[in-house]
Amino acid sequence: MRRLFARAWILAAAAGLCAPAAATATPAADPCAEPTTPPVVLVHDIASDAGAWDELAADLGTAGRCILAITWGAPEPADVPVPFAGLRGVDAGARDLAAALAGAGTVDVVAHGVGGLVVQRYLQDHGSRSVRSLTTLGPIWDGTEIGGLAAAEEVSRRIGTYDLVLSLEKPVIDPVCAGCREVIHGSDLLRDLYARGPVTDGVRYTDIVSTCDGFVVPATGASMPGTTVVTLQERDPGNCAGHFALPRDPLARALALDAVEHGGV
Repeated sequence: MRRLFARAWILAAAAGLCAPAAATATPAADPCAEPTTPPVVLVHDIASDAGAWDELAADLGTAGRCILAITWGAPEPADVPVPFAGLRGVDAGARDLAAALAGAGTVDVVAHGVGGLVVQRYLQDHGSRSVRSLTTLGPIWDGTEIGGLAAAEEVSRRIGTYDLVLSLEKPVIDPVCAGCREVIHGSDLLRDLYARGPVTDGVRYTDIVSTCDGFVVPATGASMPGTTVVTLQERDPGNCAGHFALPRDPLARALALDAVEHGGV
């Protein structure tokens, strides 16, 4: 019995020594190590963060693109603590974007909602040498008239109470969301943005919009001259993705990938 046991052990050991070694997976090449195409910078919306881009980042990674998903407008130590970023305003976001792109070279950018305004302010302050294209999901170039807020502000301007109301609002609203007032149609930020030029020469713009946006009101009325516009419902009448669902919507992601990869939709 002892001999049989020893023989079995020897045969098992010999089989293990002679068995082919397990194949080791070859690690995939890092597209950011030696990029053959410009990196893609992902710029999130108001009250959001870089995690909103997980699905699109995976799509772009599969296509071999290097991804840089930035977080802009995160609360500062003196601000009211909130669990997301994108609330400190467009100018603060443009400064964060400039810091993130320092030394990045030429890039393509995909932005969601207010993120598009952040990119445009960055272009106004720093020029277009580093940005080849800007693709927006749910663009808010002309602000929103949601809830009639823009009309109410315009009336306030005309009767001369705007500055008074603003002086009362800012101490309450700005510590929580300094950028919330900026997205209203006709805001001081948007007036200044348009005064400085809503589009930048040398940048290819593509706007991907949904008629079911719900946050950008009206959804399709804010496009600028020289911008390629595609509506989700033109491609799929049954698609009714709302504003905050756009970065995760399969059709919106496919259109964004097409715009980045092929220069337009």
